[in-house]
Amino acid sequence: MPKLAQVATARQAQLKDGRRLGFAEFGDPSGKPVFLFHDLWGNRTLRHPDDSILTRLGIRLIGVDRPGYGMSTRKPGRGMMDVVDDVMLLSKALQLERFSVLGYSAGGPYALACAYRFPEIVRSCAVVSSLPPMDNPLGFQAVHPYYAKMLQLAGGMEPFFRWLLRGFFLLDSQRDSAQYLRELAASLPRVDQEVFGNLDFFSLRRDMWEEIRSNGSEAIADEMVSLVKAWHFHLQSIRIQVDIWWGESDRFSSPVVGQRMAAMIPNARLRLEASAGHLILFTHWQAILEALIAA
Repeated sequence: MPKLAQVATARQAQLKDGRRLGFAEFGDPSGKPVFLFHDLWGNRTLRHPDDSILTRLGIRLIGVDRPGYGMSTRKPGRGMMDVVDDVMLLSKALQLERFSVLGYSAGGPYALACAYRFPEIVRSCAVVSSLPPMDNPLGFQAVHPYYAKMLQLAGGMEPFFRWLLRGFFLLDSQRDSAQYLRELAASLPRVDQEVFGNLDFFSLRRDMWEEIRSNGSEAIADEMVSLVKAWHFHLQSIRIQVDIWWGESDRFSSPVVGQRMAAMIPNARLRLEASAGHLILFTHWQAILEALIAA
């Protein structure tokens, strides 16, 4: 498998409020622009390890660090639409008239928010293994019990939750960063374990985790607090086409979430894949992108 391309295009954009927004570009510089919203434990570099897929499809992938992640300045108290507005400002700075959005896991709600807020600019949208709205008890029932409990604490006992997360980061700092990934992989279904068996993928996730760990726990805490807030829009109000991708073996976000989303979004196309788990973004990367840019 081809090696990861060098991240020579990682940059920061200066925002009007003085914050900096970190982002990185991959693939074809003159290709169809796609903004990727990373997962909870990700950053601007999230993608399939084989960058030649992007070049072959003619895609200009733009990964953006949410506030506090990676190269982006933290914004305490930020909400979902703050992130969407940041991306829109970045698109103007890059002189993009239209673009597509792709949201993975915890990044899914942001992609949907972007599709809702800017239907004349967002060409198409895809969400993969997305988190559901967490202001409804059904949302907590549909995600992994560990994350459901953490999200409940983030929404109802925020000071304690932040203290707990700081403790986790302190303990984690005392072990090798690869150990966390090996423990995570061991808890996943076989199809996801096979993805972790790819050394390029493992290295990419390790590098992302090391950056998150070096920045401290506040970005993750801000993210989880933001995710339990109301989305301030209805899925029924999304006007553009949305592709919804799910692996039937997903242990982090139940396929039921995808089915509910597909029933509520007027122009939704649901793809439930029997041979995939939560890491369907990587096992079905090319198919997801092909459908996104064909819309």
